[in-house]
Amino acid sequence: MSSECPSSYLQVIAHYHVKPGLGDQVGALLAELTAATRGEPKNLAYDFYRSPRDPDRYVILEQYTDASGLDEHRASAHFQRLGFGTIIPMLVSREVTSYVVRVGQDGQPGGASAT
Repeated sequence: MSSECPSSYLQVIAHYHVKPGLGDQVGALLAELTAATRGEPKNLAYDFYRSPRDPDRYVILEQYTDASGLDEHRASAHFQRLGFGTIIPMLVSREVTSYVVRVGQDGQPGGASAT
């Protein structure tokens, strides 16, 4: 996160269940999407993790300065091409939740509310 210590940010958690046998391919696409997303002006963090128990399951952790950052991410050319156009059709299911995280005076998360 930036050194300016925002008073809040948007935390997004996405769970992807990939169609059987496509886990490696989705992982490569997520790596490409991650690199592009980290360059967005309102993106604070973007990481993805593959389940050690099920190679067809991923979790993506995203942070944006605010909800408009997520909107801009979803409208970006790289998300339209890689996310909507390529990755999402390769999924069995996708669950996305988001939370506004309030940051305390010490710079640590102080609470969250679902959006």
